[in-house]
Amino acid sequence: MAPEYRCYNLLKPYKNTFFHYPKSPTKQNIQFKLFTTRNPTSPQLLKARDAASVSSSNFVQNGKVAFIVHGFLGGTNGWVKTAAKELLAHVPNVIAVDWEKGAKGPNYFQAAANTRVVGAQLATLIKTLGVGPANVHLIGHSLGAQVVGYAGEKFQNTKIGRITGLDPAAPLFENFDIRVKLDKTDAAFVDIMHTDAEPLLKGGLGTVQSIGHVDFWPNGGHDMPGCSDKIVTEDSEDISDIVANIQCSHELAKPYFIASINDNDFLAYPCASLDDYKAGRCTSCGSGCNHMGYKATSSPSGMFVLNTGATYPFKLR
Repeated sequence: MAPEYRCYNLLKPYKNTFFHYPKSPTKQNIQFKLFTTRNPTSPQLLKARDAASVSSSNFVQNGKVAFIVHGFLGGTNGWVKTAAKELLAHVPNVIAVDWEKGAKGPNYFQAAANTRVVGAQLATLIKTLGVGPANVHLIGHSLGAQVVGYAGEKFQNTKIGRITGLDPAAPLFENFDIRVKLDKTDAAFVDIMHTDAEPLLKGGLGTVQSIGHVDFWPNGGHDMPGCSDKIVTEDSEDISDIVANIQCSHELAKPYFIASINDNDFLAYPCASLDDYKAGRCTSCGSGCNHMGYKATSSPSGMFVLNTGATYPFKLR
């Protein structure tokens, strides 16, 4: 195992995972799956430290590259493959980061600890690719958003071009040192989508803090349309139904982002606070509107709100 993965410690600021050391890349079975227009459905495997795996692949040199990182309990099938397909209409290289083994449950503490090593491996691959950091777009959901934060932190001289955090995970990260969580210092442009921004005791899984250059709060940032407003009901006998209700708003960040690539512009209005949003005072572009998701821009910056529909592509009728 390479030295930078062997020597991890739990000294300050890395106390957020409560005595859980990150597992090695081998034990996590971290894989990087390359999709291009030449292989849009059958990925090629790249190795973080193996330049030959890159040169023998379809990777488009001097082209932009987007990385997609799943979260806790996730994998690279489903939404990641769908997002990759949509992104290939805009960028020549899309790489899915598969850390399914490291993200598996039930031990969330261990999965949270593992994000450090996944982020380090991701940063190593970016350097192996030889692509300029400015041409890199890192996209992560939940714990995956914390992974891309760790990766971005490795590029302080020439920053990663863009990081998109899809409802970044709050437990074990929120209120801890910025070095152990995604924040706006991790890339030249960091945009955040908040879909489950409530305290954990209320069932919220996403951060309630504005941590990007641009933060989007669709529907006020929690209780997305189409999700149940009750976590547990008297007739909830199936634990999977209960879990689905808890996760619903958190999970919707993924299809929101997919829709934003080609199917919905998600016009968002500047807003000074969520109280102003609730009072209906954020319904005009004023100082300038933005677009939630893939089409987001670094200017104007700040807080933006919008309402969405309940079904894909989530346009209001």
